[in-house]
Amino acid sequence: MIIQWDVLLERVFLRDRAALARAISLLERNPELAYELDIERSRQALVVAVAGPPGAGKSTLLGALANEILHRNMTVAILAFDPISPRSGGAILGDRIRMLQSAHHPQVFVRSLAARDPYGAGTPQLPALLALLDAYGFDFIFLESVGAGQEASPLVQVADAVLLVLVPGLGDSIQTLKAGVLELADIVVVNKADRPGAEDVVRDLSAYYRLIAESPESAPPILRAIASAREGVTEIAEALIELRERRSAAGIPEQHREEQVARSWEVRVRHRCHLLMTELLNEFLAEDRGTRRWRALEARFYRELAQRLQVLAESMRADSD
Repeated sequence: MIIQWDVLLERVFLRDRAALARAISLLERNPELAYELDIERSRQALVVAVAGPPGAGKSTLLGALANEILHRNMTVAILAFDPISPRSGGAILGDRIRMLQSAHHPQVFVRSLAARDPYGAGTPQLPALLALLDAYGFDFIFLESVGAGQEASPLVQVADAVLLVLVPGLGDSIQTLKAGVLELADIVVVNKADRPGAEDVVRDLSAYYRLIAESPESAPPILRAIASAREGVTEIAEALIELRERRSAAGIPEQHREEQVARSWEVRVRHRCHLLMTELLNEFLAEDRGTRRWRALEARFYRELAQRLQVLAESMRADSD
């Protein structure tokens, strides 16, 4: 498996699209592989978490945005986190269907993934997936969330920026989202702006950000769009490109990636220690179950654990030399 991964990774760096797709499939089928691989994001992709309630038109907007960014000779990757299929456990591919026109362009890569916690037991591979897409050389990587509340939080944690998509007709959407990503949004889009109540949403958002923003300049732009008609999409693309350039000039992506490296390191070390301890404990329990020599067993367990940790440390030291 490692040999296969190394070959695929080399081809990903050479911008081999088929290799990228296979590498992602390999990580999906073998989440444990993400713990064992030391991959860091190194290029200049802007990772954007796209959050918003179901029905806000996130997929339609991303399809239109992809086309708009393509016109500027830039590349786009979209990871659409779909609801998990109750039959197969995989992602329901509705998002990819709505992005079909853009998905076939050679400068656009669209992949649907089952929505799980990227840092939980279900999907530990998201940092590695982002590293793959970054290594390929995409300019923008969009992570489309299922919703805008707690389910969006893991994607927001690994993103460089947050694009929040809202629509009129959702009731008191401001109050609903206060515990979610509203405070973290870098750009807010009121989609389906031709519907009644759109201006009320814009007004409520403007009032909210006037209250919480440190200055008028720090408040996120609030943009109107009708994604299905491609209206307002140009302004959103320009705002994203401007955000990417501004953050790059300020060194923010590099700073954020340092934090991601530290977090990935912590997750990897915790996982390896957990595996080692679990394996050793199972060996001891199988060997000494029923002897009731628990105190002596515990002392021997700690001695053996220390020895195995020392072996692991020496192995890691050798790999880094």
